[in-house]
Amino acid sequence: MNAILIIAKKEFLAAIRSVATYIIFALFLIVSGFFFSNTLFKLSRADLRMGFEIMHTLFLFYIPAITMSSIAGETSKGTFELLATLPIKLSGIIWGKFMAALVQLKFVIFFSLVYLVIIMILGTGIDYGAVLGGYLGLILAGSAYIAIGIFASSLASNQVLSFILAAFISSLFFIIKYIIGIIPSALSGALEFFSFDYHLQSFFKGVIDLRDILFFAAVILIFMLLAEFKLRTRNLMQER
Repeated sequence: MNAILIIAKKEFLAAIRSVATYIIFALFLIVSGFFFSNTLFKLSRADLRMGFEIMHTLFLFYIPAITMSSIAGETSKGTFELLATLPIKLSGIIWGKFMAALVQLKFVIFFSLVYLVIIMILGTGIDYGAVLGGYLGLILAGSAYIAIGIFASSLASNQVLSFILAAFISSLFFIIKYIIGIIPSALSGALEFFSFDYHLQSFFKGVIDLRDILFFAAVILIFMLLAEFKLRTRNLMQER
C-alpha cells in the first residue's frame, strides 16, 4: 500500500505542475456549467439529474485526457522501464497511477458542487438522497473509466493513441443505451447489463444497489488486471 501511495503522490504532483491539467479541468467545468445553466434557466429544471447526465457524458473525454499519459507518456519518454526496475511491484505502479487519476476526478467533482449550491438557492424539495447517490455513482463510473484509460494507455505507444483508444472503449459502454431499442428483446436485456447508464440510473434516483456497486468494481478490476497483464507481457518480450 505504501508503494501505491508513493506512486500516486508522484503522479498527482506531476499532474498539478502541468498546464494541460488545468486546461482540461477548466474545459470540463465550463462545458458542464454551460449545459447545466441551459437546463436551469431555459428548461426551468432546478435539479441535478441532468447535471449528472452531462458530467457522465463528459467523462468520455475528460478521463481519457487525464489517463492518456499514465503509461503511454512513460513509454514515449523511455522512463517506464526505469520505473519498472524500482523495488515496487508492477501492480503497485498501476494502482498508484489509478489513485492519482481518481484524486483528479474527485477534485473536478468537488468543484461541481457549485451546481448543488445553486440548486439549493433556487430550488425547493431537493432530494438529498438522490444527490448523494448521484455523486457516488459518478465516482464509481469515473473510476471504471479510469481503469479503462490506464488499460488503453498500456496498449498505446503515444498519448494521442491512448486517448483515442480509451475514448473508444469507454464509448462502447456508453452507447449501449442508444442501441438496445433496435436489437431483439432477447438480446437487449443481456446487453443492457453492460451499460454504465443502466447501473447509474439507480444512483441518480438515490437508490444504492449492491449489484451496481459490484458491477463497477468488476469493471475496474478487470481492466486494471488487463493493464498489468499487458505490461508484464511487454516486459517479458523485452527480456528475450
